[in-house]
Amino acid sequence: MKAYKKIVAALAASAALVSVAACGSGTGSSSKADSNKITVAWWGNQQRNERQAKVNKLFEAANEGVTVDGQFSEWDDYWKKLSTNAAGNKMPDVVAMDYSYLQQYIDNGLLVDLDQYIKDGTIDTSDIDDNVLSAGRIDGKTYALSLGNSAPALIYNKTLTDKAGITVPDNMTVDQFVDISKQVYEKTGVKTNFRYYEASELLEYILRGDGKQLFGDGKLGAGEQDVEDYLGIYQQGIEEGWHVAPEIFAQIKAGSVEQDPLVYGTDNAARSWCSFKFNSQLNAMQAVLTDGSELAMTNWPSADAKKAGYVKPSMFFVITKSSKNPELAAKYIDFYTNNEDAVKTMLTDRGLPVNAKMMDAIESDLDEGDQKSVAYLNDVVIPNSSAINPPAPAGATEVNSTLLPSIEEEVLYGKKSAADAAKEFVSEANDALASAK
Repeated sequence: MKAYKKIVAALAASAALVSVAACGSGTGSSSKADSNKITVAWWGNQQRNERQAKVNKLFEAANEGVTVDGQFSEWDDYWKKLSTNAAGNKMPDVVAMDYSYLQQYIDNGLLVDLDQYIKDGTIDTSDIDDNVLSAGRIDGKTYALSLGNSAPALIYNKTLTDKAGITVPDNMTVDQFVDISKQVYEKTGVKTNFRYYEASELLEYILRGDGKQLFGDGKLGAGEQDVEDYLGIYQQGIEEGWHVAPEIFAQIKAGSVEQDPLVYGTDNAARSWCSFKFNSQLNAMQAVLTDGSELAMTNWPSADAKKAGYVKPSMFFVITKSSKNPELAAKYIDFYTNNEDAVKTMLTDRGLPVNAKMMDAIESDLDEGDQKSVAYLNDVVIPNSSAINPPAPAGATEVNSTLLPSIEEEVLYGKKSAADAAKEFVSEANDALASAK
């Protein structure tokens, strides 16, 4: 319970998230033929997929005649599929939603307002703090229910750094991170991945440490110099040899936990001593390692840890307007959140449970990795955090999934300098944001 209360307190500052207009309303329509079937989609790793499949079976067992069609993908493929489904009005009933995409799906009128199901008790939120609920509440309507709380975490190979005599401190600056990356490479031959090809969270985090936001009012809140400084890490790492070469990423799945350079492969040239993930992913990454190495966590580097750090909803569940049975979908979300067997199955895979009673119920079931995740949030993040940024605006998807990865790639391949790449990125990103208004 103490852990839960700390997380709620950290989220309280985010309860006053910028309120913006949301389009559309309605609940979808049920057909008799589909009244006992729902489709649930999520992204994740093998551990999450196995646990989620068990929850789906538990829901079926608790609701005779009901069938749950579980659909999962890796992060990058997930959003491509969801976008295609949205265009054809064929989205799954229940969809896992990330905070950075939430606003866009609301603005496009694709999500159901959950308040009707909360008010009639189909989704019981009585044991969920209002500060947690507010994370999915936009313009006074609840479109999404948080499934857990997490925070950015630099997951690293502690066995490797300990053997090299290198201490990885909490609250380090970007310069300290670069210095440690150089030391690791010089002493072990293992390189670094500065979160290449994983959207803009790291750029956003570093900007927060400087008191800036990545996305401003209809345009980038970052200037060319800000982006140049960020891309300069890639340029420096490639020129000095300590950053993983971009060719390596052509052979692995972008965003895959199992194929992340921290845990995948044996060639030092293709390995990274660290990975910029979220604390809820520690267990999945530790499970991949078979050499006995111990993984540990610290916060991402920035100029000011308190300005940069934040606690976020690790994932939401939403109900789509495409749903033929939104009532059953709402019942599923309630089951996932409030059923003890379901919560004990998922544990902290999506962060700490949002239901206070369920947090108490799983405390004795937490393994070493889960305990590390809880301790990291309580001891490192919460004392060094501030309110999360508002949800990303329309146009951010193109910036995240297309523009930034392609710009990083050009720098890593030496096709553009950090300065030239930054100028191009800022111009194209502003165009994308402006055209999406």
